[in-house]
Amino acid sequence: MNPNPPYQNQPRVQQQRMAQHRIVDEQQQGLVVSTFAHPNEWQARSQVVWNMQHTNLPALVYAAAFNPNGVESFEFFPTQAFFWLEGDYGTVPIGQNSHGLVRMPPRPAPDALANLVIPNFRGDRQNLRVTGVWPVPNLWQIFNDPPPQQGESLMARVEYEEHGRAIEEEFYGVCEWVPASGQLNWGFGRLFSFRAERGQLDALRETFWRIAGSLQPNPQWKQLYEQIAQQLMAGFNVRVGQTYERFAREREMGRQNIAYNEQLNNQRTAQVNASIEQQRQLNHERSQHHYTPQDAFGDALMGRTAFHDPNSTEGNYHYEQGHP
Repeated sequence: MNPNPPYQNQPRVQQQRMAQHRIVDEQQQGLVVSTFAHPNEWQARSQVVWNMQHTNLPALVYAAAFNPNGVESFEFFPTQAFFWLEGDYGTVPIGQNSHGLVRMPPRPAPDALANLVIPNFRGDRQNLRVTGVWPVPNLWQIFNDPPPQQGESLMARVEYEEHGRAIEEEFYGVCEWVPASGQLNWGFGRLFSFRAERGQLDALRETFWRIAGSLQPNPQWKQLYEQIAQQLMAGFNVRVGQTYERFAREREMGRQNIAYNEQLNNQRTAQVNASIEQQRQLNHERSQHHYTPQDAFGDALMGRTAFHDPNSTEGNYHYEQGHP
């Protein structure tokens, strides 16, 4: 097995007749996203899906070419994008999509390809197993991309069964890590795969690499995508700023409410303390004239009003309605 792409033209493959497929963005007035070649007797399909809520990755592109009379096929997959932010306290659960990125702690590229990416696309296949993962130096060159600042290119081979047939398939991709303001964005771009029945993959490898190398992006669509992404991100930043301002106002209102309630409680406490002190002084004055709390209770019960007789040497109290 040779996982490395053939960068030299193969005469036998060049004689094969190829058809051209256009990936069309119907949502953007039929603008062509890119084109690629495939064997003339094969068929192709593609799809562009926009989600304006996904400010980090608003459009996903998928395309495939396949032999209608066999199992051979080639697929271009959408970008698999993840992010990791320490200290978000679980506001976004692991594995959940947030604005186009899936929250996922970073892991080594071979592990991520074998255990995240491939199960996402082939997890429903019977007896799926990854038989190996290998580095593929300079894979980005086949797409005329600049080298990633921090990343690696690799390939994984898998085997599984489909409709009673044994299939082998190879997945290729460029894994990249991009730190950004305390957040790590990472994932796989330039993802593609090709497959055939077990034992037939190597015979078709040159055809598959010719399909991969034929991909031609449309600069106009790329420019439009970047403009839309920038507009969405600008709007998102405005909403985030407004949210922070609302939180700040709510915190200030909460602080003011706490201060007001504290002031009100202090006033009520002072009033209660003053009432207690007033009653204490009244009780003290009455006790000086032999007027006990029991007397006060009896007066309240009988509806009497007592007054002090200053002429009494015993400090006796008289009543408006006579003696008890």
